[in-house]
Amino acid sequence: MSESRIPRYYAPKGRFTTIDLAGQAVEAYRALHHSGAGPGLLLLADEAGLDEGIRARADLFGEEGYSVLALGADHSVAHIAAAADVLRGFAETDGDIAVVGHGPGGVLACRAARESGFKAVVAFDVLELAEDPSILDAVPCPVVVQFGTDGAPAALAAADTIRSRLNRKDGSRVFDWEEAGPSFAIPKRTPFHKRADSLAHTRTLELIRRVLGPYYDYEALFAEHTYHEFTTRDVDATMATMIEEPYVNHTPTLTGGVGHDMLKRFYKYHFVDQNGSGRSRERISFTLGPDRLVVESYTKFRHDQVIDRYFPGIEPTGKEVEIATVIIVKFRGDKVCHEHLYWDQGSALKQIGALDAGDLPIAGPEAARKVLDETSPSNIFMQNSWATSDGKPI
Repeated sequence: MSESRIPRYYAPKGRFTTIDLAGQAVEAYRALHHSGAGPGLLLLADEAGLDEGIRARADLFGEEGYSVLALGADHSVAHIAAAADVLRGFAETDGDIAVVGHGPGGVLACRAARESGFKAVVAFDVLELAEDPSILDAVPCPVVVQFGTDGAPAALAAADTIRSRLNRKDGSRVFDWEEAGPSFAIPKRTPFHKRADSLAHTRTLELIRRVLGPYYDYEALFAEHTYHEFTTRDVDATMATMIEEPYVNHTPTLTGGVGHDMLKRFYKYHFVDQNGSGRSRERISFTLGPDRLVVESYTKFRHDQVIDRYFPGIEPTGKEVEIATVIIVKFRGDKVCHEHLYWDQGSALKQIGALDAGDLPIAGPEAARKVLDETSPSNIFMQNSWATSDGKPI
């Protein structure tokens, strides 16, 4: 196969700029999607201002598809309304705008929502909203409020107070993340909590994508990704469907790669030419979220060549294998961010004769077949105990 010439994807980085707010020159930070345009997103910092963490957050929203303008929180409601007008006026801003604010920036986002014409508000770590509920009551659009509550009883109390008052039917919600503390959603800082932030970011996108877009066809984007994995077997084209530093984790066997170079090496030498003959795949379900696609599938192949991702260190056996697989794909904008893959490794090893299951409750191909046909036999490993409930009232 000849080497392709598809260029490597590099996410565009933001830049500092100066904007005019009511005759005052104000420092701001701009970030943009690689397409060159997107709905507007105003990002309001906490007390730390436009530090490395807030700039990284602005770049992330740019990758997600937005025309981003980031400001510090030391502004008035009038200034934020003016900044909203500046953001709308950018040629790269396509459509309406939303606001995301942290700490004092989140409170300011709520105070300025009406005057600024925001279509959605997301506010992090905003204790003041519990102390003065009228601020939230005056927000005319859907609002999502998020708190890191680990070691912060005041934040947990604030979340409960706001939740008890937020009785709208527009998708407004309150989330408290017990595994993380305040400022957990700002990278490059000590309180940053990667897993909680990832979940909170999805909750942010649930609201903003519903109200503003942009809308991406994740099923089609993942189909393009797998087309290059399995059909063209073009590693460069495969990597071009992914973010700058993606990762893939085949969880049962710990195979894959983290970062561009490691993952490309894995694809090139341990994946695209290792699929076994007679490979077939049937889709069972697709479940879509604001930044994720969950794919459930049935796969059948013959273990007649080395297949490192399924059977590392095991020579080909010639045996046929049937497995059910769940793939959780996270996207960042229109690029694949990462993949988590799961299957029953015990069943796979049993089918190639590498595992003598004995009396252990480990199914062979019937495990995958039951995904195709739910009426196939159930409770095959508990026949004796199943018989004890026969005839009992239900």
